[in-house]
Amino acid sequence: MPLTDIALTPAMWALVAALGGLLAVDGVSMSQVMVSRPIVSATVGGALLGDAAGGMLVGALLELLTMRHPPYGAASYPDTGPAGLIAGSAYAASGAASIETLVAAVLVGWVIGWMGAYTGYMRRRVNERLLARPEWLAADSRRLERRHRAAIAIDGMRGVFLTGGLLVPSVLLVTVVGVVPVGEIGTALGAGAVVLALAASIGSGARTTAPDARAWAMVLLGALLVLAALWGRP
Repeated sequence: MPLTDIALTPAMWALVAALGGLLAVDGVSMSQVMVSRPIVSATVGGALLGDAAGGMLVGALLELLTMRHPPYGAASYPDTGPAGLIAGSAYAASGAASIETLVAAVLVGWVIGWMGAYTGYMRRRVNERLLARPEWLAADSRRLERRHRAAIAIDGMRGVFLTGGLLVPSVLLVTVVGVVPVGEIGTALGAGAVVLALAASIGSGARTTAPDARAWAMVLLGALLVLAALWGRP
């Protein structure tokens, strides 16, 4: 697909960036109705750029990758809302023509997810500053309410800037990967890398939730699931 054919207009860029803010807020700050999960956010990104099924495939693979990072307690986990949205959008905008673009989109989503995790950590530090004077806040409930709203707004803006700043580079990267000639060996290596990474992720995730499960069985199950997801893709 030529770079001049990428279907990403300024209006679409602004819409996706705004949605990134909403998805970032859903992850932690409010609502938490699970639309920030990659299976949903990547599907939305793909649909906006003309390929909902392609976006869903990217989201499904990212969902498997994130299974080993349960979002509770003090665990570190990727920010999947904006990451899935960007990955699904990039895959759809690139034309979704090959296994190479699929691998590139999944890797983009994984990297951006962890970038979002670190920006989320910075946002929590800002929240600590907003609530640093509990006596002053307790004196007037409206002060606490305003600080709460400010914290949500900051999280939303974090998602907007993260999505808006990384959407175009991600689309270009995935598209370039799709137009660069890759031989059969490279394609096989790319597919193998996705299978191994996702199988290992599923295996470790299963061991976390079911310690008595055999690791090799979970890895085999993960490999079969990924191969089934990739079956029939060009």
